[in-house]
Amino acid sequence: MGRSLFHKLLASYLIIILVTLGTVGVLLSKLFSDYYFAFKEKELVARGKEISRIISLGISKGDWESSFDVLLQAADRSLNARILAIDRNGRVIANTIGGRMLRGMILDPSETVQVLQGKTISRRGFSPRFNQIMVSAAVPIQVGSEIVGALLLYTPVADLTPAVDMVEKLILYAAGGAVFLAMLIGYYLSKSISRPLRHMSQITREMARGNFKQRVVTASQDEVGELARNFNELAIALEDTINTLKQEKQKMANILANMAEGVLAVDSQGRLLLANARAAKTLALPDGDFLGRSLTELIPHPELKEFFQTILQERQSMTAEFRLNSGQFFLAHVSPLKEKEEIYGAVIVLQDISELRQLEELRRDFVANVSHELKTPLTSIQGFVEALMDGLINDPATEARYLKVIHQETLRLNRLVQDLLDLALMEAKKIEWEMRPLKLAEICTQVLQKLTPQIQAKDLKVSLDVPAYLPPVLGNNDRIEQVLINLLSNAVQFTPAGGRINIKALNKGDMIEVQVQDDGQGIPPEDLPYIWERFHKVDKSRTRGQGGTGLGLAIVKHIVEAHGGRVGVKSKVGEGSIFSFSLPVYQA
Repeated sequence: MGRSLFHKLLASYLIIILVTLGTVGVLLSKLFSDYYFAFKEKELVARGKEISRIISLGISKGDWESSFDVLLQAADRSLNARILAIDRNGRVIANTIGGRMLRGMILDPSETVQVLQGKTISRRGFSPRFNQIMVSAAVPIQVGSEIVGALLLYTPVADLTPAVDMVEKLILYAAGGAVFLAMLIGYYLSKSISRPLRHMSQITREMARGNFKQRVVTASQDEVGELARNFNELAIALEDTINTLKQEKQKMANILANMAEGVLAVDSQGRLLLANARAAKTLALPDGDFLGRSLTELIPHPELKEFFQTILQERQSMTAEFRLNSGQFFLAHVSPLKEKEEIYGAVIVLQDISELRQLEELRRDFVANVSHELKTPLTSIQGFVEALMDGLINDPATEARYLKVIHQETLRLNRLVQDLLDLALMEAKKIEWEMRPLKLAEICTQVLQKLTPQIQAKDLKVSLDVPAYLPPVLGNNDRIEQVLINLLSNAVQFTPAGGRINIKALNKGDMIEVQVQDDGQGIPPEDLPYIWERFHKVDKSRTRGQGGTGLGLAIVKHIVEAHGGRVGVKSKVGEGSIFSFSLPVYQA
């Protein structure tokens, strides 16, 4: 604390005041003593001249010897001075001291010459004869135009010393009071300067900790007050800037955290500076703090490592496609980070294109499947038609059989084209259906009646458990019937002769779930994720022979989802399958 601004200011004030008052006190004491000494000298000279004039008058009248001693004694008493009279030769002719020797008290030759020349001399100093400081004066005695002698007057300064001491004490007391007042004023003045500065220092420490709410309070209008106000304005501006930066940082963090793409940033040495959650998950970065570590060390994929190394070497934007060990496809876009033409790192964006690849594969499969589905009946029709046109068939029964096959394949082509059209319209959401409350028990009974010939042909046992008290659902009657026909037709196709099919409806609160269960051969687990896709067939050779198009389940899925419902499937190989769909309950 001894080195604080407050103590420095206070010490400076005290030193200046003490030095100033000390100098003033010494000078005043010196001036006062000089004034008194000068006053005494003037008084001695004036009285000496007056006595000299009286003596001159007495000498002129011739009766001076009778009154000379009396005059000197009277002057001695009135001036408290010792007086000597000397002649032109410097001999003492009268004195008020007595008959004692006056050795050492006579003027020196030069002063004697000056006095006898008519000059008045005064001085002060220590007198060995009187053993004290004396004030002395030498006044010439002039009779007419002739100097006949001189008067020497000596007075001690002991009576002046108490007055000088008193004045010095007064000066000392005044200086003490001034120092005390100066200390008070300096104390409060130092406090008024140092307190806001100390407060600013505390606030700067708080600001370093992130607290920008503190303010400097001062009422002064001087430079310190102006500094405090500027400091408060700076704190407000800095707080606004920091808050803005925090908001921008939070926005950037939220954007990076919620991006579907993975984002990474590396420095010029390949050390990881930033990685969002998507990038960490995509590249399987280790848990924990991986920032600051080498990217090539963290990435297990060798092609990606080589790609990043190439980027840092080439220092230019590049794009490459990779397939990770998980089977996902990613497109990596890399751009260098520049500042004043100097590259200090790179930013990498990883875009998951697995779905695009899958869609591309689905497109290729769709084209291939459609081509295959069209080619088979067209080839059959072409063969039979060419045989009939060439006249190779002469048997009416064979000709009728050929025509029947042609007719069946034509119907199959018509169903395939119609299903494709319906699916395309549903995917484009260009179909508007009339929606009304429907009783699922009635629709299930109607569908079961329509498929009775196929069921009886395979001697299948079908149980219907759809209570009439179930609440109605909101939907289109024809489309819901189409859903049930497709699911039940599949069950009939894949259930062996003499098997069992169960149709059941369950109330799930705000949804009604319909299940179609068969005890057929079941679906392999690897086919379940793709069972609702177009042209996906578990047993393509058999379904093709049975006239399936591979679009039935895809159409079912689109119809149910268009009604706000969902589809599901459970299956085990050798135990059969359960296909289900749920529809929202009608809210009147």
